[in-house]
Amino acid sequence: MSDSEGNDSFSSALEAPSVNIRFPLAKAEKESLENKLDRIVWIQQTDSKYHKALEDMRDQTSISLLVEPSFYGRHQATSVLAVATANETYIFDIKALGRIFPELGKILEAEQPRKVVHYSHRIADHLHHQHGLTLGGICDSFVALCVARQERTPCSLPEAISLVFGLPLEDLLCEEVIGASESRRNFTNRPLSRSQLRYLAKMVQLQHLMHDRLIFDSICSEVQRMSLEFSHNYSGYRSCDVAINMHPSSRFGFHLIDPSYKRSDEGIMLPTPEEIDRQELEHKKSRK
Repeated sequence: MSDSEGNDSFSSALEAPSVNIRFPLAKAEKESLENKLDRIVWIQQTDSKYHKALEDMRDQTSISLLVEPSFYGRHQATSVLAVATANETYIFDIKALGRIFPELGKILEAEQPRKVVHYSHRIADHLHHQHGLTLGGICDSFVALCVARQERTPCSLPEAISLVFGLPLEDLLCEEVIGASESRRNFTNRPLSRSQLRYLAKMVQLQHLMHDRLIFDSICSEVQRMSLEFSHNYSGYRSCDVAINMHPSSRFGFHLIDPSYKRSDEGIMLPTPEEIDRQELEHKKSRK
């Protein structure tokens, strides 16, 4: 695996979207994000922090997941698992923990909470072959992005966040991610730097918010079906065949996504933060 290959996901040009899907972060959202980035929970053992994190995750309607290394599926061991809940960010050092233990595995396999992931086909393949887990309740932000943009262009998580929120890509990345050291870029070196931890937390938090923007008032069976089919993209393929289609710019399996679903000549109308807060409040009330 060459260093240049690892950078491919960040070197492709961000093409102009065919419909308007940009929605800048509100001041309150930026402040909330900064507050969350200041209290990242770094978990390296099954202590009280670990068990509190699992309790918080079980109590959520949806959580956001990020696995690093993220682009090579079954072909690299898990280094870190980042999770965003409504108020917290947990970064599990799987390299230090040794494995994903059953209590965490059960949460990942359950249908609830829903799991917001980007490029679920890679993450599902990784979890299945590295940990024997079948990721459940999948909501793929890349699938949602394809539907919103009405096209199927490869788009990494940082690129998608940059596109949806109108944030400069260079402001989202950290020096280690764009640097020449493969171990730093793939988060396999220890210790992780503060900028790496903040990058992971920023990605997993903004991934959650981005997905909510893209599917607002449209959490429908068709989008969930496409996410599920897309997540099984590599199922049944030999490792050698998977490796060929795991490069960052691969379009393997994109045919499973229908970008014309609910196409509108007027484009996508994005919600205001107040509308999202109101819908979340109504959803929480309905659960009581």
